[in-house]
Amino acid sequence: MKKLAYKFKLLTIILILVFFILPICKVQAVNKFPNPTELKYVNDYVGILKDEDKNYLVSVGKELEDKTGAQQVVVIINSLEGRDIESYSNELFRSWGIGQKDKDNGLLILVSIKDRKWRVEVGRGLEGVITDIYSHRIMEDYAVSDFKNEDYGKGIKDAYSIFADKIASEYNVTLEKNIKQNINKKGVSNEEESSNGLIFIVGFLLVDFIFFRGKIIRFLLKLFFWNSFFGGRNDDWHDDNWHNNDSGGFGGFGGFGGGSSGGGGSSGDW
Repeated sequence: MKKLAYKFKLLTIILILVFFILPICKVQAVNKFPNPTELKYVNDYVGILKDEDKNYLVSVGKELEDKTGAQQVVVIINSLEGRDIESYSNELFRSWGIGQKDKDNGLLILVSIKDRKWRVEVGRGLEGVITDIYSHRIMEDYAVSDFKNEDYGKGIKDAYSIFADKIASEYNVTLEKNIKQNINKKGVSNEEESSNGLIFIVGFLLVDFIFFRGKIIRFLLKLFFWNSFFGGRNDDWHDDNWHNNDSGGFGGFGGFGGGSSGGGGSSGDW
């Protein structure tokens, strides 16, 4: 009987630990991101940007949001602390709720100084405008060389300007405060982007049909149609619970609209 009573007490202690300590650990894990600054569109937690750089980014970001509703945000951190930049940026994006909730039209430029890594995270509503290939080419051609020279302000401003113009053109508006960039001078064009995308798709189809008899395509089609018909309600539930519960109310914090990201974007280093 004593052994049974001891085991019961031990089990009770374990259950208490599970139900009371784990939620605390979860809150601490979720709230691992800094709060957005009062500047909203530029969040420099390292202090490497000059005031004129911040003022420019804020003015362009505000004009872009006023005219299109899209929210384009820069975040500069000191270190990822061992985390991969893809998951960090995606969770930060969701935690802050960048972009409008019903449109998911947010864009995040994340720069980690000590890790020498960058990430462009794109909301699902802008993935057709700022594609993975496009964002990667812009960052490589316009930001990375400046990052190598520790001229972070110029690299971020140039990339930010190009993305803002690209988004504005999709909404058929013009940004008066934006510095125009001639992106074609470095070989970045819609035709090249489309060509690269087509080559990838054709190559993928050939590999699938030759080696897998089209099984991958059939699986993806089934997955797509299943999510289209049955996934919407679950996604909405997930987003609502993320912003209202898990993130501690950061969805919409500082003027953000509760937008989300499906993981689209590109990453790199310098």
